[in-house]
Amino acid sequence: MVLTRLRFRIVLGVSNRHVHLSKEHLQTLFGLDELTRFRQVRQPGDFAAEQFVAVHGPRTTFPKVRIMGPCRPKTQVELSRTDCIALGIDAPLTQSGHLDHAGPIDIEGPLGRIHLEHGAMVAARHIHMGPSHADQWGLKEQDRVKVAFDGERGGVLDNLIIRLKDEWIPEIHLDTDEANALGLSDNDFGTMVRE
Repeated sequence: MVLTRLRFRIVLGVSNRHVHLSKEHLQTLFGLDELTRFRQVRQPGDFAAEQFVAVHGPRTTFPKVRIMGPCRPKTQVELSRTDCIALGIDAPLTQSGHLDHAGPIDIEGPLGRIHLEHGAMVAARHIHMGPSHADQWGLKEQDRVKVAFDGERGGVLDNLIIRLKDEWIPEIHLDTDEANALGLSDNDFGTMVRE
């Protein structure tokens, strides 16, 4: 098998544990109608909010987990596999928003606490991009690609899912477990490879 590299490298965003809240749950936990923007992240319209919640599992609590905005139709907690072990929960590897089999989790804010029977997940590694980038690279929504990373602990990761939205720019998303295993940090680069 011979791997050849495409011309374009893609910037990496390392995703720490975080929460996406629905408007209903934002109201329950904070009494707010909108999240307060703390800082912009790479994807247009997305941001890190000033608000934090506590996330409770059977074994332990993470007392300060950042909320990412804007609000989503459904609340979800994105964790690494290591986070799940620490919390004592069994959360599936799945795509964002695919919560039918997500694990149970409790979330606490200053005004209340909610239990989600299907809210905890480990996000499948993926690449955001716009349709024009996908066309340029011969890709479509839900394609799976390999990405090579350089460095002392570099390697090739399989099964990065292509996710498309008109306003998105190319960005690889790995969780902290995946990034740490390969010695990677935010703003490093990966290169798609084809067999």
